[in-house]
Amino acid sequence: MSWKIRTKQRLSFFNFLKKKKFSQKNDDMQLVYKLSPHKIPNGKQLQHISKFLNPKENLILKICLLLLIINVVYLSVVFFKKHLQYTPIVGGDYVEALVGYPKAINPIYAANRDVDADLSRLIYSSLFVYDKNNVLINDLADSYTISDDGKEYTIKIKNNVSFHNNDKLTVDDILFTYDLIKNSDYHSPFRSAFANVEAEKIDDYTIKFSLAEPYAPFLELLNFGILPKNIWKNVNPQSILLFEANLKPIGSGPYKFKSLIKNKDGDLKEYRLTLNDNYYGAKPYIKNINFKFFIDYSEAINALNDNQVNGLSYLPYSESSSLLAKNSLSLHQLIKPQIVSLFFNKDKIKSFSDKTIRVALAQAINKQQLVDNVFKGAYQVANSPIPASNFSFNNNLKLYNYDPGASADVLRSKSITLTLSVIDRQENIAVANGIKSYWEMAGVKVTIKTIPVEQVADVIKNRDFEVLLYGESVGGDPDVYAFWHSSQTSGKGLNLAAYNNSEVDKLLSDARVIHNVNDRAVKYQKFQELLNNDLPVIFLYSPAYTYVQDSKLKGFDSSVIIDPADRFSSISSWYLKTKSKLIW
Repeated sequence: MSWKIRTKQRLSFFNFLKKKKFSQKNDDMQLVYKLSPHKIPNGKQLQHISKFLNPKENLILKICLLLLIINVVYLSVVFFKKHLQYTPIVGGDYVEALVGYPKAINPIYAANRDVDADLSRLIYSSLFVYDKNNVLINDLADSYTISDDGKEYTIKIKNNVSFHNNDKLTVDDILFTYDLIKNSDYHSPFRSAFANVEAEKIDDYTIKFSLAEPYAPFLELLNFGILPKNIWKNVNPQSILLFEANLKPIGSGPYKFKSLIKNKDGDLKEYRLTLNDNYYGAKPYIKNINFKFFIDYSEAINALNDNQVNGLSYLPYSESSSLLAKNSLSLHQLIKPQIVSLFFNKDKIKSFSDKTIRVALAQAINKQQLVDNVFKGAYQVANSPIPASNFSFNNNLKLYNYDPGASADVLRSKSITLTLSVIDRQENIAVANGIKSYWEMAGVKVTIKTIPVEQVADVIKNRDFEVLLYGESVGGDPDVYAFWHSSQTSGKGLNLAAYNNSEVDKLLSDARVIHNVNDRAVKYQKFQELLNNDLPVIFLYSPAYTYVQDSKLKGFDSSVIIDPADRFSSISSWYLKTKSKLIW
């Protein structure tokens, strides 16, 4: 037999063995498959899958698995975003830095000190409060009626209100607090507002106030906190400020006194409030609110930067650069109902009597650019004595827009030299320098004079200025009688421009006694039109109150503020903790 035949026979034999071995292996695999209780590979079996695949197949499998995982993750995120809902729950501690120290957390005195007012706002209830939108709403008041002549206000209060010591709050407590305010021996700053107002009890839950003359914004005055009569009734005027309840108060508000901490020198360093579980209104979510007290804003800002506190009651614009980690903080710019303006004293500079000069001075100032440069756009440009957020604001006023050419044509020929007086604060001086620059480009020589804060009252009383940069706080109601009626031009009156217009006088007098909101708005809008036409002052801007909070705190949604304590107007919506649930 030749070697070729033998080779062929051997190859045939090896092929036979190979086929038999494969057939045997295939038979074995089918036998295992038949004997296996599970037809789908389990986890252990899948671990060995790579042994049955070549490298290319392994790569394809891995890519497919990666794509599968990515899609599962993506679809899960989309699903949970759509179907997972987070809702606030009660809990958490919020710590805020305050500059200053509480002296009397007592609602009949709190208006004198911001720190006292802040704490009083959370501890005490009042008949009416301003909400987050600067609208006066009922608090203790359940309903009220006003007589046809506008002189009597009959108010029914809620009958489910208790003080923190569980005593029932009734009209007796309201009358008691009111009588303390009216009593000259107690020296309450609210006393003058109620000089011609009498109050009487109708029943345990109804009180009537009688006015000598109609006054439309009267309800705005009833925002003082109510003291519990049983606790304060035996305290005399001489010792009232020494009474322990001034620092450990009992009210009926959403939070109650928990504890206080003093240092070794006896100075108050921390004040703790906790949730009032029996609060009659919308109950807040935050369990505890703690306040830490600091000497100045630099010290308070350092505490915020060091995470000792979660919030800062107020950030002065001049200190904004000292704030670190701004990305982890929420800076709420709350517009104040205050109008900063330039007031002309015609008795000092006779040319100010010429409206053409006043118009030219107004057109020489780029107000938007001034606000942007000094305040980085945080403040709002103003064109009226009434804030833009007020219901009576006139949106159709003629604007004296920036026109450097026209203003220069008028002012260069007059050779005007003036002194611009400003209160000695950094932001005021920055604004004054901006105005000086604009006016000097138009040909006016300007000298800036700074006024120490303690001398401001005398400067205003004596009208000791040529041009004054000054802000007037309007409040929540558009009643600006005190600033623009001709009867307020001298002495303690606040008509700083000595503005005198008989038609304006009548509009202001009528508007403050009319209760119909629409009718009041019409009169105030006409007043703004006349004042704008006469241009006795240059309105510049409305400042912002910068309130700082840790961005972890959610639910703050106020945009305007009258008093600093009004930053707590939406506190029932704040929260730190949440729970999740699936919705379908």
